[in-house]
Amino acid sequence: MDRDFAIGHTDPRLFGAFVEHLGRCVYGGIYEPGHPSADARGFRKDVLALVQELGPTIVRYPGGNFVSGYNWEDGVGPVDKRPARLDLAWFSTEPNSFGTNEFMDWCKAAGVEPMMAVNLGTRGGDAARSLTTSSSGVWETKWMAPGRWSTRPRPPMDRWRGKPPR
Repeated sequence: MDRDFAIGHTDPRLFGAFVEHLGRCVYGGIYEPGHPSADARGFRKDVLALVQELGPTIVRYPGGNFVSGYNWEDGVGPVDKRPARLDLAWFSTEPNSFGTNEFMDWCKAAGVEPMMAVNLGTRGGDAARSLTTSSSGVWETKWMAPGRWSTRPRPPMDRWRGKPPR
């Protein structure tokens, strides 16, 4: 067996991961304001270092079963104005302190490419259209109004929105 023999190119997106609001993955994991190792945004630097060591190339959010009830609009704008919701997947209260905005910032800090997933469990194509048009930075939508995307003048640009290119 020759380890250096290559049959073909491996797409680096194969080495991806996902972030789900389950257990301590988000709250008490990658995001824990007030933790001794947290930066000014609440991202734990020790966890960021471990993620960087693992080396995922792309991270999907929200991942797992959580996406089936998640409204991406609840995770944008000023944190103190975001609604708390019942998480239908895990029967817990989701405060939306870590949402779409924070995920994009966390991906930048971790050095990974973001991939947004869309809730098709309790929503539908309209939610996907709204996320796609709002996050592209091309079209003017109500989600691009001042203050809706927190400190960003325009929403973040991401290449992957749950559907790979053709």
